[in-house]
Amino acid sequence: MSKKKKYLCDDGRFQRSFTFNGKRVFVRARDKDELEKKIYEKKLELEEKKEMHDNPTIGIFFERWMENRRGSVTPATLRSQQCHFNTIAKIQINGKAFKDCRLSEVKAEDIRIIQRTLVERKIRTQTVNDKISFISHIFHDAIREQYINYNPCSPVKPLKKTEVAARETIHRALTPEETRLFFEYAQNSFYYDVFRIAIHTGMRIGEIGALKNSDIYNGTIHVNRTITREEDGSYCVGKETKTWSGKRTVPLNESISEIIAHQREFNRMFDGNISGFDDLIFKAPERGLLMATPCDREIKRICKRAGIEHFTCHAFRDTFATRAIEQGIEPRTLQELLGHKDYCITMNLYGHVIDDTKEKAMSRLRIVI
Repeated sequence: MSKKKKYLCDDGRFQRSFTFNGKRVFVRARDKDELEKKIYEKKLELEEKKEMHDNPTIGIFFERWMENRRGSVTPATLRSQQCHFNTIAKIQINGKAFKDCRLSEVKAEDIRIIQRTLVERKIRTQTVNDKISFISHIFHDAIREQYINYNPCSPVKPLKKTEVAARETIHRALTPEETRLFFEYAQNSFYYDVFRIAIHTGMRIGEIGALKNSDIYNGTIHVNRTITREEDGSYCVGKETKTWSGKRTVPLNESISEIIAHQREFNRMFDGNISGFDDLIFKAPERGLLMATPCDREIKRICKRAGIEHFTCHAFRDTFATRAIEQGIEPRTLQELLGHKDYCITMNLYGHVIDDTKEKAMSRLRIVI
């Protein structure tokens, strides 16, 4: 810091300047005592601002991080990340909320405290691991921006999953008997065609709800978009699918064509002859956007009547994939039909079905020698 200088200004006030962080700072006061006090306060203020800039709190850095991501990720992703942060922001770390800790203060043991706290709140293992991964993402970007040089999440091991995988329960592939029973009891449901198109195409509920009349031509369904959420939590028809690979085509067959024709006729009866080329085909009972939650409630009601174990909408997608593999559709083709970005995703999810199919094929195989 350079030598302090004190001047008496034309207006009779005292002035002193000092250098802070390479810049000249001037302070004025009516008398010497007030000047000394203002200089002290100014230096504290500058030091605090510098500290906040060079070593911000988790909360401040997260706000900057979110602002920098706005425009490069979807509003739905921003909302999801904000929800993740809200869950962990107030967890106490050594008597201080996590969001109020400085970036450089956080240690691996602090991340373990968050992990244990989430477990105590009865949050699912996979969700806890997802939240720790999210925190790690933030610290990784803080390293890239040279705020810190160490990620405290790195030594923290993910929790071992103990719950039964969703694909074995609510996301399971339905057996042929479960499928028969479910659709027998679902015939009078408002969502009957929604369920049928889901199990015949493997489309996600959001993709079905965003399907327009204009998306079906040349004997093909063109999956171009999905229902998504804005940053404020409201739902809308998005401009894109869940991932870039989700944008795909699904060829029509006789069953799919019948379902779409049946739903279009239902729309004409329900709405009158006002359906347009760009109108949505599958809508909610109140004619708003089709949502997964009401569909899942309806599935639960039907399952209870049919006497089968409860499942969710996603089970139709798994059932489609399972029947496709069992009936000889190549995994690469299935990958494209499902809109998976990676062949490995398809194999990880449905490889067990291929193993079962191989066993059946080998049991039938006879080689004459």
